[in-house]
Amino acid sequence: MTHYFTLKMHHIVNHDISVKHSYVWEQRKLGELADIARGASPRPIQDPKWFDDSSQVGWLRIADVTEQNGRIHHLEQHISKLGQEKTRVLAKPHLLLSIAATVGKPVVNYVKTGVHDGFLIFYDLKANREFVYQWLEMFRPLWQKYGQPGSQVNLNSELVKQQPIPLPSNDEQEKIVNILTSLDDTIALHQRKYFSLPPPKLHYFITYRF
Repeated sequence: MTHYFTLKMHHIVNHDISVKHSYVWEQRKLGELADIARGASPRPIQDPKWFDDSSQVGWLRIADVTEQNGRIHHLEQHISKLGQEKTRVLAKPHLLLSIAATVGKPVVNYVKTGVHDGFLIFYDLKANREFVYQWLEMFRPLWQKYGQPGSQVNLNSELVKQQPIPLPSNDEQEKIVNILTSLDDTIALHQRKYFSLPPPKLHYFITYRF
């Protein structure tokens, strides 16, 4: 994934004339595009009073992010009304960024979500959410520059706010997102076909296609 966004952008610039002819993008800081705030966690987190299976508000965990690759459509754990008072609850989709464990992974919640302090929330985002999501996915390995060799990188809101991002016009963002989404859908389709092959055909595909 390191060069995935870059490769897709190369495809866009070389094949979409409407984007190519205005390929001069403004440099903005992420903190200029959104009110970036850290989530919050009830303490001690092991206390069962913070959770309630009947609650409509899910509790976002890294396991959910990994399982759903950052696109959160369901959550196994749910937070109680008491727990909701101790965290940040998102009733609508927002862009998030993991800053601990799986560092730098962008996330979008599509269900009501309680967000703990291992994530940053992008409130009032003044850019196309999917464009910024894709850019953050591309940039993810580069957050390592804030860590020491061999050590765990821990991000904070100030570091993220100061990170520059190249930003095209709103119209270009939308065009780019449409193309990226189409490419992602095509890739996902081929992946489903690939993994649905019976073992003999799968072996042939791996051996002779790669």
